[in-house]
Amino acid sequence: MSKIKIKGEIGWDITAADIERQLYYATGDLDVEIDCPGGSVYEGFKIFNLLKKYDKGSVTGYIGLAASMGSYIALACKNRILNNNSVVMIHNPAGGVRGDYRAVLSYGSLLERLAEICCKDYANGLGLEYDVVKNYMDSETYFIGPEELSLWGTVQNTAEPNALEANTDVIKAMALERINAVNAKMTADYVKADLDNIAKMFAVPAMDVVTMNANLNNKVGLNKQEEKMDLSELKMKHGDLYAQIMQEGYVKGVETERKRVQAHMRFLDIAKEDVVKAIDENREFMDMLPIYTHKQVCESNIMALQQGSPPPLNTDDPTKPAGSESPEAIAEKADIEAALKAKGLIS
Repeated sequence: MSKIKIKGEIGWDITAADIERQLYYATGDLDVEIDCPGGSVYEGFKIFNLLKKYDKGSVTGYIGLAASMGSYIALACKNRILNNNSVVMIHNPAGGVRGDYRAVLSYGSLLERLAEICCKDYANGLGLEYDVVKNYMDSETYFIGPEELSLWGTVQNTAEPNALEANTDVIKAMALERINAVNAKMTADYVKADLDNIAKMFAVPAMDVVTMNANLNNKVGLNKQEEKMDLSELKMKHGDLYAQIMQEGYVKGVETERKRVQAHMRFLDIAKEDVVKAIDENREFMDMLPIYTHKQVCESNIMALQQGSPPPLNTDDPTKPAGSESPEAIAEKADIEAALKAKGLIS
């Protein structure tokens, strides 16, 4: 049994690196104390992923305050236990950025994408419909009191019911004070850096991600349900866009394959069987380079021993040893090149 604390503001008091170190030394079932008003979305995602990947035992979250990314992190806990005076808050990821209309629209679109990801995870974690959770997020919903908190897990009675009912506004006000404090630290520069880091998690620059999404929405007018369509549905409903996507993919794929084949063909003279096999099995050039270079060195050494002098340099292609080829080898090489040219893989 191990215990870790997620207490304070994400990105300031708590970082993913801190949690990673604690999880490294943790053993067995894990208790996670959560008292968090939110903070960095990027760090929050990383902490969520770290907890989800914990495989040394079950994870139980003990929730005091879980607001914004704090509530998202709580979803990573398989079991959740709350006090009847706990507070949970969910809303859409937010923040301001500076720039012209393109920057603002781009980062706004990225925030929308993040909201969709969070909404799906909230819905799955709480067993609610997507639209119900979306309404909660759009309205910035506070869960206060045993009935509302029961959506999040098991609620323990640690405060008198009458006192709790009378102090609901006070409980929310205290939580809001901490939430506003962390929001005040989320400057435009901080938010931009945070969103840029999130975009890197998607392996695409933020501007490119959202520009791509905006262009797709403008072309097709996809609604939320249509965004889930597979290629066959896209082909049926939006044939022109499907054709454009397939054509662009084909052109890029052919060019990539041509470059791959041409790289292998440089070593056809000294490693013919390996080259043909590598091309046929779709192996990358860099995977075969150690084999090619080894055979090149061996070939050069053999020639040097046979001739009693260093092998001459092929000035046309230094990667190939100089020397004449037999008519059969020349004919076989020509057949291979002709077949590859017929497929458009070399020119």
